[in-house]
Amino acid sequence: MARSTLASMARAGKPGAAGGWDARLRRVGDTLQRGQTAIRIAQWLFVAIYLTLLLAPALAPLWPAHEQMLARVALMAEILFWGVWWPLVILSMMLVGQFWCGLLCPDGTLTEFASRRGLARKIPAWMRRGALPIVLFAMIVSYEHIAGSRHSHGGTLLVLGSMSLAALATGLLYGRGKRVWCRYVCPTGGVFSLLARCAALHFKVDREAWDSALRPVPRAVDCPPLLDVRRLISNEKCNMCGRCSGHRDAVALSRRPPGHEIATLRREEVRLWEAAGILFVLIGLFYAGVHWPASVWFGRLNASAAGALARLGAADTVPPWWLFEARPGIAASWSALFSACASVLAMALALGAAVALPLFAAARGQLIEAGRLVYGLLPLAGLGLFLGALEHSFVLLRGAGITLEAMHVYGVRAVVLTAGVGWSSWLGIRLLSHDGTRRGRWMRGVSFACYGMAILLLASAYQWAPITPMA
Repeated sequence: MARSTLASMARAGKPGAAGGWDARLRRVGDTLQRGQTAIRIAQWLFVAIYLTLLLAPALAPLWPAHEQMLARVALMAEILFWGVWWPLVILSMMLVGQFWCGLLCPDGTLTEFASRRGLARKIPAWMRRGALPIVLFAMIVSYEHIAGSRHSHGGTLLVLGSMSLAALATGLLYGRGKRVWCRYVCPTGGVFSLLARCAALHFKVDREAWDSALRPVPRAVDCPPLLDVRRLISNEKCNMCGRCSGHRDAVALSRRPPGHEIATLRREEVRLWEAAGILFVLIGLFYAGVHWPASVWFGRLNASAAGALARLGAADTVPPWWLFEARPGIAASWSALFSACASVLAMALALGAAVALPLFAAARGQLIEAGRLVYGLLPLAGLGLFLGALEHSFVLLRGAGITLEAMHVYGVRAVVLTAGVGWSSWLGIRLLSHDGTRRGRWMRGVSFACYGMAILLLASAYQWAPITPMA
């Protein structure tokens, strides 16, 4: 056994530490590294299932003789895409990291396949902008929940199909056998990168073992998302594919306290655009898109705005069926769609600002420190995202004849949010206790109270949000 391996195994907490969970996790990572052929087979199997569920409902008008069978496929697709896959993937990102992205995601498989056979062009500067995935996610969330695309086969095909085509095109144009789409563009990947910082698993790199590896050193790791594995610290862009496991006897799948990456976040690591994305997209826009349309106030504001547009002489034509379908509170017209967008955006800005104000007070008016505290809300915001995804699951259960009353929904929310409040509170205590400033006991208590107000406000918004109509 290499001397570097023995040295690393002798140090508790290093990737090679022997015994218990550390050894088991290391074996899991090494199994992923050795089993890439089996993983690729599973990936293409998922691609086939994904394309079948996505395209079959759209073929119903072409095959009237099989209309009933295709209708069942369409229902199954809705259940699997929005009732099962979306909530479980969100939860898995927060608990174990982006294994879905690295092992099973169809778009990742398609973009890497295309990149190995594409033009291998240089990645343009505009594509490297960090805020791009969050902006794209905001656009998709707005369309999904305002236009009701989840209830429309055409809408689902438009959302998921366009993302798959974009992933394929990105692979054909850029990179050399890499997942440029996953690293820089994928809208859901931008949110998953935030949630993965909460995860209890990561691939840990022992820099000392890496640098002291015996010569000749093995060839460089084929890292799909173009990460510098030697300097890998954050979990945000690692897709947990396992290809680097065991490299130079220095990389291993390891455990860490949930949220450790956030609790140890330094001021220089804060990205204000990312903090704004957490507040106004992950929290504000997703809440407004999922819950706000179920409110009676949304219907009234939407009707008033649509009436104002009509009085101004705005054209009121009907959008195509595959782009937009009528839903409770939103008529099938362009004016209703525009007014609904304005109402949802206003609610998103209001909620994001309401949560930001007490955090700004907790940071004593320091913008960077307030942005640092925003990251502490990620567990609660992530579980709020999970609950929002569950709303559609509840609708599907009710449609299947399973009784689900409002008190059941509120009960599920209370259980999930209790965990989120505890998790975010612990992170807030860690962040405020290690903020690099000297504060008296009274001032520190005020900061804790302000941070607690932000948590209480957000948890209350999630708990008592209007319930999506069960119809």
